[in-house]
Amino acid sequence: MIRKYIALLKASWSLTMEYRVGTLVWMLSNTLPLIMLAVWLSLAEEGPVGNYAPADFVRYYVIVVIVRQFTTAWVSYELERQIRLGELSPKLLRPLHPIHEHVAIHLADRVFRIGLLLPLVFLVFWFYPEARFSVDVFPAALAVVTTVVAFGVRFLTFSCIGLLSFWTTQSESLSDLYYAAWVMLGGIIAPLDLLPASVMHIGFYLPFRYMLSLPVEIVLGKVTGVALWQGVFMQLGWLLAGFLLFRLLWHWGVRNYSAVGA
Repeated sequence: MIRKYIALLKASWSLTMEYRVGTLVWMLSNTLPLIMLAVWLSLAEEGPVGNYAPADFVRYYVIVVIVRQFTTAWVSYELERQIRLGELSPKLLRPLHPIHEHVAIHLADRVFRIGLLLPLVFLVFWFYPEARFSVDVFPAALAVVTTVVAFGVRFLTFSCIGLLSFWTTQSESLSDLYYAAWVMLGGIIAPLDLLPASVMHIGFYLPFRYMLSLPVEIVLGKVTGVALWQGVFMQLGWLLAGFLLFRLLWHWGVRNYSAVGA
């Protein structure tokens, strides 16, 4: 299994390098956090917004950009295309579950992004020293772990949406709708603690916070104590729910798969 996965990762890395310019353009085109940073900075010129001064907003959105790059997933669109065009059929004959191919290409993409992202982050803190901050070892380690889990939650959620293509031709629209909800409740439009209390309460039980905002909150010390562990366990719960739902949808979907060549 390990040898097979190493081979998959090598192939995925080669593919990532082949389309490295496209990946770079895609990264640079995701400017929504920067747009929101500009909006909040303009609002904070006359004084802090909630508990956020201008330096706090810079710090927040830099961490958002980092976590977002490591948790992004496009698997729903790939699965939709493969199911719709029958490209999934030959993959069902391979010794590894077809989803591993998608996992490998996402992991290879993360490695490529690290090399591009770190210099940019360094430059931001170099030119804006007011935003520099320090993190203790435990919160930093927990933030790394929750970032990995956040990727798992998002990957499995979008995989489940992609698998709906076994029954509907509208799964891509559902992906776009889900993405819009993630932008609103995941911490990109605004830090979640600036949202109304009722929205924050609802967001605690939805998966969007656990795909992005939770690791950011941990790094910045916005969540501690009991609330911290409640968030971690909720994130793990969504990871388990996504995994079980994926297994169920795959089992039902493959049994009814009728694309060309299936």
